[in-house]
Amino acid sequence: MTSYHGGKKRIGKELSNIIVNETMNNLTKNDFEIKGYCEPFCGMLGVFQYIPELFNEEGLDIKYEAGDTNKSVIMMWNKIKKGWKPPVKLVTKNEFMTMKVDGKSSAEKGYIGHYYGYMGKYFQPFDDRHGLSSRQRSSENVSIIGSKMENVKFSPGSYEKFSNLSGYIIYCDPPYKKQSHYYNEYGNHIESFNHNKFWSWCRMMSKNNIIFISEYDAPKDFQKIWSKDARTTGKNMKENLYIL
Repeated sequence: MTSYHGGKKRIGKELSNIIVNETMNNLTKNDFEIKGYCEPFCGMLGVFQYIPELFNEEGLDIKYEAGDTNKSVIMMWNKIKKGWKPPVKLVTKNEFMTMKVDGKSSAEKGYIGHYYGYMGKYFQPFDDRHGLSSRQRSSENVSIIGSKMENVKFSPGSYEKFSNLSGYIIYCDPPYKKQSHYYNEYGNHIESFNHNKFWSWCRMMSKNNIIFISEYDAPKDFQKIWSKDARTTGKNMKENLYIL
């Protein structure tokens, strides 16, 4: 799998198991019928890639939806679902920079922007430390993940586009409040993310759904159900999973 800034590659499998187990426990305690699973900030599917199989093992046949503000990333997953494999051919710095500013959206852009961006930061300093074996491995890994997404509906846009969902398990991995290295589809720095508005949205959605959120911190009415040391330059930072 290609590097992805803010992604959950390292802890995705662990998080997916917690989400499914907690969901099944909620079903036992409450009168809640699951209609589907949704990730409004799907990115490189660090968590999502494990979810369908886990719910299938529980005997649940549900709908799957995923979204992201980066249209190129969504186009990439939709194209991979149809059998496309990300390019293995070496991309030059000039090609990388030309694609960054071309103003277009494409599946290729969604992949190349993260794979060649330093530390997975979308279209950030070009990183040419990618040999043939690394390029082949990354392309194959992303293709394998995409092959598991046959029944997932991918669509671009803000998390708010999912406001009408009811009966869903929703997992959110939004831009973290104490992190600033997030970029839009054209590689421009995202100056702000309205965290207060997001938490209010989560409260609203929790009335008819079960919602999980990854963050370093959360408002006091959200319950922390999992924690792990984060890989960050900050001190005493922990990856946390919250539920409401």
